[in-house]
Amino acid sequence: RHVEGVALITSAALLFGILAAVVKSVALPTLLKMQIRSLLEWLICLAAAAFCRETRRRGGDTGAAMRVYDNSGAEAPPSTFAKCGGGEGGEREAWAKLLFGPRELFGWLVLRAFLYWVFLCCWWLALEAMPLGDATTVVYIAPVFTALFARLFLAERMHASFALVVLIDAAGLLLLTRPSFLPCPPRICAAASDAAATASAPSAATATATAAAATEYAYGAGAALVAAVVAGLLPVCTNKSGGAPWTAVNHVSCVFSAFVFTPLALVGWVVADAGAAGQLADGVAALRSPLQWALLAAISAVSSAGLALQTLGYQRVRGPRSRISHISPYL
Repeated sequence: RHVEGVALITSAALLFGILAAVVKSVALPTLLKMQIRSLLEWLICLAAAAFCRETRRRGGDTGAAMRVYDNSGAEAPPSTFAKCGGGEGGEREAWAKLLFGPRELFGWLVLRAFLYWVFLCCWWLALEAMPLGDATTVVYIAPVFTALFARLFLAERMHASFALVVLIDAAGLLLLTRPSFLPCPPRICAAASDAAATASAPSAATATATAAAATEYAYGAGAALVAAVVAGLLPVCTNKSGGAPWTAVNHVSCVFSAFVFTPLALVGWVVADAGAAGQLADGVAALRSPLQWALLAAISAVSSAGLALQTLGYQRVRGPRSRISHISPYL
């Protein structure tokens, strides 16, 4: 079961790596992309739940991928919504279990939906402001935070090598983002000095553009770091909601993203930023291109598959066994 869980999370991480490249190629404002993705993915979730329910009704078995596990890692019996949530209580109750999970776990599902929305928003903002490789590298220091949160909330043991891992991660992060308090490497500084001595004085416009690019990169690095911290909490919430079918986990995330979190964020953006309305209008105009819709459909499909695999994986393994799977996006 643990090997199966790690394999599922690794597959999800690979899909998310592909997803990052597709997201960066879509020429739309981040919140507009998220709104469309949420709506499309919500439809995919409903279709998956309908397939799952119909298969269960006909007496079929959708396989081990539909089983759920309790917080101790033991397989949950059918009465706790294993295998698509089919069970006693009539059609309405079966659908409620499939789409929203058990009542006692609904709070965890909503919290996870919010954390996933924050993670996705910050990650996609980082992808807009940074090179793809840099943004992915910063976001996937999340296993460090996962270890800390697992120790804090799940009382999991922490290996002695964890401190070394944190130091290596921190050093790599600093070398990548190059914050202003770090000295310039001698070789790079010497090359820059030679270039400045032989080149003409840069124009004010060039200097302004350079400063703006540096500010945008710092903004992206900050967004990626927030995404990494929030991503570290996601496995904890998934572990706590282990008795819910994956259809409920995905559906609750999509519903709250499509109809609560993203609409509120769009309203706040329009109110706070005078140029937001114009950017949204340009984004809507760009949707006339079939290519943009094809990319958005691909984002929704890959995101839905990745989220399902990740949820199933985290419900099967505990934090220490799952963290190794986060290295796959670097490939």
